[in-house]
Amino acid sequence: MSGLIPYFHAEPIPIPLPEHLDIAGYRLSFPQDWTIQPFGLLVATGLMVGTWVAEQRGRKVGVHSNAVASCAAHILITAFIVAHLFDALAYHPEVVLQRPFFLLEVWDGLSSFGGFLGAIIGLRIYQFRYPVDARVIADPLAFSFPVGWLFGRTGCFVVHDHPGAPTDFFLGVRDYEVGVPPFVTRHDLGFYEVLWCIATITLFFILGRTPKRRGFFLALLPLLYAPVRFGLDFLRATDLDQSDARYYGLTPGHYGAIALFLVGLIAMRWVMRGEEPTVPWEISADRPTDYVAKETNEE
Repeated sequence: MSGLIPYFHAEPIPIPLPEHLDIAGYRLSFPQDWTIQPFGLLVATGLMVGTWVAEQRGRKVGVHSNAVASCAAHILITAFIVAHLFDALAYHPEVVLQRPFFLLEVWDGLSSFGGFLGAIIGLRIYQFRYPVDARVIADPLAFSFPVGWLFGRTGCFVVHDHPGAPTDFFLGVRDYEVGVPPFVTRHDLGFYEVLWCIATITLFFILGRTPKRRGFFLALLPLLYAPVRFGLDFLRATDLDQSDARYYGLTPGHYGAIALFLVGLIAMRWVMRGEEPTVPWEISADRPTDYVAKETNEE
């Protein structure tokens, strides 16, 4: 049986603007080609929904929502920056050599493993400013990660920017419009990660109903994602001009998955064997006043 999923491509959404607007005798002209990109819209939605879920989870485990939001901001900024740098250097080194300023074009290409590395850097920056145990502040964010990732990977799927190898798998995408005709059925790695997100969200919400040690989801997340991503990278296309770079037969994603899994093992050992941290009063959800980040440095 060949792929059951028909190929489609979400087109940019035009923003209707008037050609001119007269205000107090002055005429303002507006561009007529502004659009909203489906991928960007879904990523932005994922950031907002994911942060909201993290705040709700934080309240449930006793962490003030403002503290969770502040940590999320630190993580997201560095994650996007490092995600692009990793993508540029690991996947497109020839472009960087020809055009070094490509490193500054953070909107052009992102790597998920670069994003994970950037998230760790952002967390460390947050902890430098506000000394809080990572198991306390980052666990709600790890719990919400699959929710935000679901929107992001759905964005990848609807624009089909992760074409895989040709296949007759029933979940393949028929007539995948990439390369030159005739088009064939291909794996869509964005779609497969959407399925991973749905399964992981379900698991996390079931596990989250009962008390867990602080940092449990922070350690479990990489252990669940890394093996799946390692396997999926074997399904990447090798017959296209934009096929991923390979080093000793493996993609950067393969090496990233190995490193991420080791981090998860270390983190789980730390969570399960270490002394469980308490929530500092400064970021406690029980605090009657709003969280003020600077107070974490006091004492």
